[in-house]
Amino acid sequence: MGKNSRRRHIDKQRRAAERRRRQESQYGDARRPGPPVNDEQATDRPNPRDRSDSNDEASETRSAACAELERALGLVLRDRLWKHGWQPDEVMRQIRRSPTAKPASIELMATAIIADAIHHDRVDNEVHPSWRRQNGRIWAHAAHDPDRDGWVARWLAAAGAAADEGAALSTASTLLGDLMALPPLPTLIPPPGSPFSSDHLVADLVHAETEPSPIFARIRGLLAKAESTEFPAEAEAFTAKAQALMTEARLDEATVRASAGSRSAGRVSAVRIGIDEPYIASKQSLLHVVCEANDVRCVFSRGVDLATVVGPVGQLAYVELLFTSLLIQVQAALASDAVAAPAGSHTRSRRYRSSFIVGFAGRIGERLQAARSASFESAGADALPVLAADDRATAELFDRLVGRTTVMRSSAKYDSLGVQAGSRAADRASLRDAGLEGSKVRRAGGLPRAG
Repeated sequence: MGKNSRRRHIDKQRRAAERRRRQESQYGDARRPGPPVNDEQATDRPNPRDRSDSNDEASETRSAACAELERALGLVLRDRLWKHGWQPDEVMRQIRRSPTAKPASIELMATAIIADAIHHDRVDNEVHPSWRRQNGRIWAHAAHDPDRDGWVARWLAAAGAAADEGAALSTASTLLGDLMALPPLPTLIPPPGSPFSSDHLVADLVHAETEPSPIFARIRGLLAKAESTEFPAEAEAFTAKAQALMTEARLDEATVRASAGSRSAGRVSAVRIGIDEPYIASKQSLLHVVCEANDVRCVFSRGVDLATVVGPVGQLAYVELLFTSLLIQVQAALASDAVAAPAGSHTRSRRYRSSFIVGFAGRIGERLQAARSASFESAGADALPVLAADDRATAELFDRLVGRTTVMRSSAKYDSLGVQAGSRAADRASLRDAGLEGSKVRRAGGLPRAG
């Protein structure tokens, strides 16, 4: 080994020994107790009591934010939504179908509604029976003891335990923003705290806990047959027969009122009907033709896909029942049409299916009007003034609830083949062959026979 090489080797060993001594010295200093610390040095070290105070302050801030959110939700419900026509069921529907909907937001909304209901009971506010029925349906989705203050904090604690507390707060903030963005609706029933009379509008007449009349049960049975049959011709015949029964039931009532010497209008009211995806615009056209065939008026609220339907009380139940049945039937017709089409074909496109419903609605509207006209041909002259009074009362209530309306033209591009296919699906039965001419037969007593 050369002279320079030995020197470098010795220097390397010396430096390694010095590093070991420094490490041993630092280790020993760490184990030995240090010198006393003066007050200035003590302020540089974190104090456990300071951390506790910081946690308490953060907890107080979170509690204040939860209390503010709780108050804000109550104010939005009472001072904005309830006063502008919204009802509990409709708010829950809107939150469920929101693109930002989460199980946590649905639970928070249900709890807020029930907490609001408990508030009105505490202050002895008058609450419409329909409102109470809706709250009863929502109660099962509420949690975290809404009858006690601080339910938002309890909801946040539960949500934070399952996920991130920040995400839960974001969910609550998004929910509040969604509620603030909802447009006003026609007010069908008075909100809690508002006076009402026994003849005030009742928004859930169709769902009232009353025994259905025999004619209503028969109409429901006919529509159930139309929904269950695999043959479009039979479905069409059953549906047209149900429409004839609806018209005759109305004529029966008008004739009885005329015979009693009453030509004043009967009770008119309003209901709300939700229309869901897919093909909302096409389904609106289907509801429109059903309303026209039964002498009721409807208006659609953009952005929330709700229809307000106004007319004689008895007709409202028929309209909702018939519209629901036709939705089932058109879906069955679409499925049958798709079975015959090859995979990936033009007939399976969204535009085609939307156009199919439009064509179905147009043709079924003609069929319903034909069934209605057949019943009116033999209507007694005494019934006509009564029916005219009902129409005037319907128009007056519609104007009071809705006011000015605009006709919106759809910007959708329809498929002509789909429209034609839908028309054929609604035009495969002969009403004459189905025995619907029986609607012209009258009882010996002069009153029309329902069916």
